[in-house]
Amino acid sequence: MHRHFWKIVPGAILIVVLAGSVGAESLSRNHLDSQASNYLELLDRNRYEEAWLTMSDFFQALNDRAQWQNRQRVIRAAYGSLASRQFLRISYRQSYSHSPDGNYVIVQYKSIFQNKDDTDETVVLDCRNPINCTVREYILR
Repeated sequence: MHRHFWKIVPGAILIVVLAGSVGAESLSRNHLDSQASNYLELLDRNRYEEAWLTMSDFFQALNDRAQWQNRQRVIRAAYGSLASRQFLRISYRQSYSHSPDGNYVIVQYKSIFQNKDDTDETVVLDCRNPINCTVREYILR
C-alpha cells in the first residue's frame, strides 16, 4: 500500500494546483459579455434596484444605495434611451483600484444614446468567485 501512495500523490497535487488556478481568464468571453450585458439591460430598463443587487458587496459597502440609484436615474434621463451598443473589448486584471486583489474582468462597449453620441460604457466584474461574478463598478463616459 505504501508503494502505491507515492504514485497517486503527484497526480492529486496536480489536480489541486489546477483547480486553484482557475480564474476569470478561464470563463468564456461570451459568458462574461452576457453577464455585463444583462447588467446593462437592467439599467436600460430603469430597474435600478435589481441593478444594485447585482453589485458586489464591496461596491455596496462603499456606496449609498439611494444616492447611487438616484445618480443612475439622473444620468439616464439626461442621456435618453439607448440607440445602440457594441462590444468593444474585454481585459483581465489581478487588481482593481480600491479593491482587494483578485480576478477582475473589464468589459467595454461603445454606445450611442438618444442625447449622447460616442459613449464608452465599462462594466467591471469582480470574479474572485468565478462561478458567480458580481459587478464591481459601472463607468459611463
